[in-house]
Amino acid sequence: MTLSDTQRIILSQASQRDDRLAIPPERLPAAARQTVAKSLIKQELVCDEHASATDARDAWQIDGRTRLLRITEAGLRAIGVTPEGEAEEVEDTRPRDERKGVDPRLIDGDDEAACPVAVADTAPTGGADVPPRAPAAANAEAALYPARTEDVALLDQALATPRPARKATLREVAQRVLDAWDDEENQRADLPSAIDALRAALATKPGRPTREAGAPRKPRGGTKQEAVLAMLRRPEGATVAQIAEATGWAQHTVRGFFAGLKKKGIAVEVLERVRQVGPNKEGARGSYTVYQVTD
Repeated sequence: MTLSDTQRIILSQASQRDDRLAIPPERLPAAARQTVAKSLIKQELVCDEHASATDARDAWQIDGRTRLLRITEAGLRAIGVTPEGEAEEVEDTRPRDERKGVDPRLIDGDDEAACPVAVADTAPTGGADVPPRAPAAANAEAALYPARTEDVALLDQALATPRPARKATLREVAQRVLDAWDDEENQRADLPSAIDALRAALATKPGRPTREAGAPRKPRGGTKQEAVLAMLRRPEGATVAQIAEATGWAQHTVRGFFAGLKKKGIAVEVLERVRQVGPNKEGARGSYTVYQVTD
């Protein structure tokens, strides 16, 4: 199984933790985190489970869900770590014939062991000593994927750098209060500190600017409502058909918007009524009204 450098670092860190949790790297963008998490789950290198509010620091965001990832036995084996309780496999270094139970000295059809094969006369003598063969790597995966110096330095730096303290959200603090309330055994000790944390979160939460009583609410910028108000503030005004064409609304939606403006204190006045009556006119269907807003 081939692992990327990021997957290998995440699994290696998880194998060194007592709870075996895989922690999302802070320097990894959110989209890349989600891709790595899905790949680890698909390969069954980690298992995902529900994350509570107290575990939010170590949780992953996967398709809008908050999950904890815990390394599995397959994940441990993928990085060359033997799971607890499993005997480590000892490599059999005997020759292949001996592993199969065959005496290599015997030749088919002979009853006696064959004489040792003499060394050929062409063997070099007096030459330079042949260097001994390097022993096989204890970890085959380490030989296939040697750690680069710069990767090790980055990982050491990331582990040595303290993670900045994250401020608890209002939802997390409220959940802490509820947990302390439900824990009857430790309620007396935990509830006061949880309430203090809730008060601190409420004190630091920025409030909305107050609006004077009776003042019209200012519409958000770049919305259809702002575009309609801009059309109504023109000197020539605007008709219901023009607004419907510009916004994609139905005509009854435009008239409902006019009624909403009146409730907010924005007067929509009739600038002109055009009646199609007489010869060469479209008739009642061609009649229309021009509306305007005057500030």
